[in-house]
Amino acid sequence: MHKKSGGSPQGLMAVRRRTVCAAGLSLGVPAGPLRAAEGFVLRIQTIQSEPFGSIGPQGPRGLMYDIGNLIAQRAGLTAQNRVVPYARTVLSLQDGTSDVVLRFSNDELKAIAHQVAPVLTLPTMVVSRRDAPLRRLEDLAHLSLAVPRSFPMPDSLAGLPGLRVQSVNNNEHSVQMLMGRRVDAAYGSNLGLFGAARGLGLRMEEFARPLLVERQAFWLHLSRRSATPELVDRLMKAVESLQRDGSINRLYQLALQEFGDDRMPA
Repeated sequence: MHKKSGGSPQGLMAVRRRTVCAAGLSLGVPAGPLRAAEGFVLRIQTIQSEPFGSIGPQGPRGLMYDIGNLIAQRAGLTAQNRVVPYARTVLSLQDGTSDVVLRFSNDELKAIAHQVAPVLTLPTMVVSRRDAPLRRLEDLAHLSLAVPRSFPMPDSLAGLPGLRVQSVNNNEHSVQMLMGRRVDAAYGSNLGLFGAARGLGLRMEEFARPLLVERQAFWLHLSRRSATPELVDRLMKAVESLQRDGSINRLYQLALQEFGDDRMPA
């Protein structure tokens, strides 16, 4: 079972700064300078899920799409950022066709990528329908819960007696299962679940008030195939800088304001 990745970005960042370079070298990070002189382009993949990443008439957009571009810019790197399905991000890091993805971590990702820096911590929550509300997490016992594949499950949920976990493709699939009465609740991040609902044309009023579970960090994952000590250092320092000046938090607050509803824990 995956362990949770909670905690503040600042606290987690301090731990990473003390260990990432030494750990990276011992785990097979190639030595040598960044390939800037050879036209190095940082290949970013953004998960295709509202409001993190989407492709519209005017091109790709989204909270994590913008943050990824901002990190590359602050690191002084040229970037190519593509919005792709959730599951593809793992495969691309593994086969070396992408360098970076921003998303919640799990054991599968840790095996193929370096957790360079925690980028943004989001609340995770359980959402139910307004006509069948859950008042507390314990009410999920012996019920069914939709969870996107590879999404880390905390012990507070995994340990519920008789819980039936239904693995789904993404947040949109979770919401569709919930509103189609095929599951009793859905689990995910605040922005992930309600962003998916909004993208499906649903209103916030159709859901019961969510139950806060924990807080988990979106991490900057860097493929082991493309990592170098210099690249790790550049990306880590870029994230630190953007957190110090509030740039990442401002983008998050703008994303929250688009919902205009107090149902969603921030």
